Amino acid sequence: MQVVLDGLNNMLRIAGEESMAVANLIEECGGLDKIEMLQSHDNQEIYRMAFTIIDTYFSPEGEEDTAVVPQETDDGFQFNSGSNAPDGGFIF
Repeated sequence: MQVVLDGLNNMLRIAGEESMAVANLIEECGGLDKIEMLQSHDNQEIYRMAFTIIDTYFSPEGEEDTAVVPQETDDGFQFNSGSNAPDGGFIF
């Protein structure tokens, strides 16, 4: 696994400006799903390599989901207080 991940990382790194096209090809053939599964591997080195590849080549840059980011004020972060929880709480 380490050799395969190292090879993928090298291909993506050497692709330079074309790394996005190579990443798309990997994703189209199901490779990204396999790399994501390796993030739960017992071997920490394999986990780190898989995480690094995903973080470097498959994570969108600058995209922040504003729907989940709390508002920041002088008093700290303000989370959405309009929750759908029942008045008496949840009954289990």
